[in-house]
Amino acid sequence: MSNLNKDPMKTQSNKKTELKKQNFDGKTIFCGIDCHKKNWSISIYIDSSYYTYIHQVPDAEALKTYLTDNFPGAKYVACYEAGFTGFSIQRKLTALGIECIVVNPADVPKTNKDTFSKNDRNDSKMLAEALSKGMLHGIYIPTEELESDRRMMRYRKYVQKNLAAKRNTIKGLLFSSGIKIPENMDNSHVSKNYIDWLKEIDFGYSTVRFTLDQMISDMEYLRRKLLDLNKQIRKLSKEEKYKSLYDILLSVPGIGLITAMTMITEIGDINRFQSFNKFNSFIGLCPSEFSSGEKDRKGKITPRSHKAIRELIIEAAWVAKNHDPALAHKFSDLCKRMTKKRAIIVVARKLLSRIYAVWTTKSQYIKGIQQ
Repeated sequence: MSNLNKDPMKTQSNKKTELKKQNFDGKTIFCGIDCHKKNWSISIYIDSSYYTYIHQVPDAEALKTYLTDNFPGAKYVACYEAGFTGFSIQRKLTALGIECIVVNPADVPKTNKDTFSKNDRNDSKMLAEALSKGMLHGIYIPTEELESDRRMMRYRKYVQKNLAAKRNTIKGLLFSSGIKIPENMDNSHVSKNYIDWLKEIDFGYSTVRFTLDQMISDMEYLRRKLLDLNKQIRKLSKEEKYKSLYDILLSVPGIGLITAMTMITEIGDINRFQSFNKFNSFIGLCPSEFSSGEKDRKGKITPRSHKAIRELIIEAAWVAKNHDPALAHKFSDLCKRMTKKRAIIVVARKLLSRIYAVWTTKSQYIKGIQQ
């Protein structure tokens, strides 16, 4: 039979059927994203099988278009490491219907070979593979409002750090010039009296005087900025969303405005920790463990921690032991068999457990309790 006898409409219909795209209903597409400022490197897994690697512009909608064009009907799941992009990518992908988690870089499983063969392609593939196998767990994603408040608290710490560095620079200049700082002013607090004293020093050389004046100007600027931030943080603590919890935390000895608001904004929802052990693991006041067979050895506190909160809790413990008889008794007993620095870590851990208790039960701190 000749092709002339075939129905042209039927032939065209057959071509359309042949061009119909594969449907991915019931499939899950896993995307490991290695994020950079100018591009994203993405490895794709279909269920548990590696499919391909793509390089694209850093745009959530572009990724959504690629996935829907190539894998229609599938479920899309993505992940990327916590870093400079924050949670913005996660929020954009989630809004587009792509499940997305942000993971701690230290939690991504890797081999020794991966450590010595690091590139964008390998990094994204490690993420996608671990995600497809269910080996990754996302970190806590705060609300945008909480994240905004958290930024202010972190910026205050940044300003405080710069102010301390500027003060140390001035102290270095004074020591090298043979000028002794009065005992009542030789502390970490930058007071008005200290600044006035600095302005009256006579070095005998105009260039040194000019240099110190520039340093003083920088220090005064940072001091004013820190005071403004403290006022804003105090105002924030009185807002309805934080006030009740702030008052509870303030009842804990050693806890003040900055420690309380730092904990509130950094931790967010305390109920995301199912137990104190998980909470303590997040803060980092638990000892490292090296156990093998019948040997069980505890080491120093774990290097993995929330550094800002851990430092504040240890500082609070030094104050709390002077105001809570139970903590003072515990510290005294510990000092009989270990150094004060080690003892205060144990006291800080006990103080943290009490903070967890008052936070979860919404009750005021009670002094003198042994357990």
